[in-house]
Amino acid sequence: MLNNLDPWLDIRSNFNLFVGIVTSVGLISVIIYTYFLNKIGKKDEYSLQIRLHVTNSMFISLLVLFTVFSVVVPDETVYYKQIIYMCFSIAVLVGAISAGYYYVRDFKN
Repeated sequence: MLNNLDPWLDIRSNFNLFVGIVTSVGLISVIIYTYFLNKIGKKDEYSLQIRLHVTNSMFISLLVLFTVFSVVVPDETVYYKQIIYMCFSIAVLVGAISAGYYYVRDFKN
């Protein structure tokens, strides 16, 4: 799949579409992440523990994505920066989903 992504990104409209989608997913994820962590608060030990779990899930997903990136992406890839940016965006999305999960599980009862 990543072998086909590089020639696809070589077309200007596809490149702009890819960057736009990744940026919008990243921005929406940051907004959702911030919203849920503000709802959870940081007043007690349990809230801090939830924040630690969310941060831990983001870090683990980033490590997994970078490991997959280093193993799967070919060396002659031209648009590697966009793929790395996509990895960051996915890691923030994982954090937003994790924060939403913990908020619904623990505070929405």
